[in-house]
Amino acid sequence: MTHLDRDPKTISSQDRALLCAPVFIVGSGRSGTTWLQRLLTEFDGVISGQESHFFFMFNQAFEDVETQAATPRKTGLSCYWKIDEFYTEMQQVWMKTFSPLLQQSNNPQLLVEKTPGHALYISRIAKFLPKSRFIHVIRDSRAVSASLIAASKNWGSNWAAGSAKSSATEWWRMVTAARNPALRQDPSRYLEVHYEDLHKDTGKELKKVLDFTGIKYPETALEAAVESQRFAKQKKSGGTNIADVRGTILREPDGFFRKGEIDSWKKDLSFIQKLIIWRYTRRLMRECGYSWDGRV
Repeated sequence: MTHLDRDPKTISSQDRALLCAPVFIVGSGRSGTTWLQRLLTEFDGVISGQESHFFFMFNQAFEDVETQAATPRKTGLSCYWKIDEFYTEMQQVWMKTFSPLLQQSNNPQLLVEKTPGHALYISRIAKFLPKSRFIHVIRDSRAVSASLIAASKNWGSNWAAGSAKSSATEWWRMVTAARNPALRQDPSRYLEVHYEDLHKDTGKELKKVLDFTGIKYPETALEAAVESQRFAKQKKSGGTNIADVRGTILREPDGFFRKGEIDSWKKDLSFIQKLIIWRYTRRLMRECGYSWDGRV
């Protein structure tokens, strides 16, 4: 990969438009966001890579330029950048970051960026990339908590919440942020997908997602994608490979694939853990279509 490969001036206007109109997959970690990403990458023209954490990395810069501009005594980047100029420059950084993914397809049609935690910056992303769209994957808070607690004991020890309370509050924080009131009023930019529904009828839910993205596909491709990404098959193979731009294959760690079930939390969690999680999430859970017994 040469430096020129990342130069926006060498990218066609069509590809520039594609890179600046991504679909973001967001939600609480361990909600099935990776599964949906891999389902989408089964289709020709869909390009995607490993979680970029782009807005985690640059959030402070955005925050400084946007908020300091209104303070009586400016400091930091707001002294050197106007908001519109900063956005223009950062859009160049965005395109330089993701332009290598264009090599994944002879006819790229859609960039899918999957960083679940980008839910926290959904308002900023929507403003920064006005043509961006968002798919919010929602899963029962107890299932997410059970998965986070399990991950915290091995491969996710450096990031996963390890208790019922911390995992429940993390789920609440992510889901609340992702369900942005303004975006939810625009069905052309925001779509909610429930893990349980995707698990129960993968083809039906995937079709809804594809219609939202605008990707054209033959019915046989839909069936093939569902078959290729069946949980048992993916767990056995270690998951569809996701390479970084250097060509390094990024393997999922042991324990990444757990049970792939809807209601395993009922056995995985103690009654006390269920009560704690329900206490912190019950109102939002009901808004999202869940009861004490599970998905309504």
